[in-house]
Amino acid sequence: MRTSNHNIKILWDGNAALVVHKPAGIATQAANGIKSLETVLRTQLAERTDYLAFPHRLDRPVSGVILVATRKRAARLLSDQFASRKVIKTYLAWVTGKVESQHLGLWVDHLRKVTQRSHTEIVQPGSEGARVAETRASLRLYDYATNRSLLELSPLTGRMHQLRLQTAHRGFPIIGDWQYGGQKMVDESGNFAAEMGKTADHSQGDLPRSKSRSSDEPAQSGDSEAPAASEGPVSELETRGSDGKARPCDHILLQAQRIQFHDPTTGTLQTVTASDELPQSV
Repeated sequence: MRTSNHNIKILWDGNAALVVHKPAGIATQAANGIKSLETVLRTQLAERTDYLAFPHRLDRPVSGVILVATRKRAARLLSDQFASRKVIKTYLAWVTGKVESQHLGLWVDHLRKVTQRSHTEIVQPGSEGARVAETRASLRLYDYATNRSLLELSPLTGRMHQLRLQTAHRGFPIIGDWQYGGQKMVDESGNFAAEMGKTADHSQGDLPRSKSRSSDEPAQSGDSEAPAASEGPVSELETRGSDGKARPCDHILLQAQRIQFHDPTTGTLQTVTASDELPQSV
């Protein structure tokens, strides 16, 4: 492991690709003039390469392991691995409340990006713009003192804000994630339904309805993909909670803990783990 003056830790160095530890509070990529993981790494690796590509991304408030290609061929091969679901990503998340066994296992939802906003909503299957999102969830531990659960999440798809929305939808939002802490669900007609904290029964085919009210990311990735997308417009530095007040969203208790992939140069299976433990407070 190496740490530069820029404090981006290189956890694995495969010559044509790297795995680094992205700190929370910094976007993977951003518009010109805005600091991001990409701009920091370009300075840090300037003497080594002038090519950087990200086959997946992490949201700004998410920390943890992320792959970086330093050669074009490696970028293409890694993107192919994501597209064929050969890359296995594991996240840790501290969430509010006690997560019971019936809420664990395979989660399957249909997500849709909200136009003109860095936001995603859950909709009915068959809704316009809906894309399936699948995640395997297990419980690591429950902390009685703080009434919070540590979940291990393995996304099988990579939709924008996938893990953040799927946990909130089931009534246990990720700690620190104001954007989805009070999120309401949406049915196929655009009506909001099922307040956060109540679990919608998808087995019945319809979400309960309430009064209607008004209410994107390519990539390159639980929370996120290129085939997995995650972050929204990088200029949006704060989000709004359920009370309508703006709050910073630069650090949530979600970490990309481990990534498994094949070295694009040798084909060897590699498993790389995050360099630190997931913090318990924001």
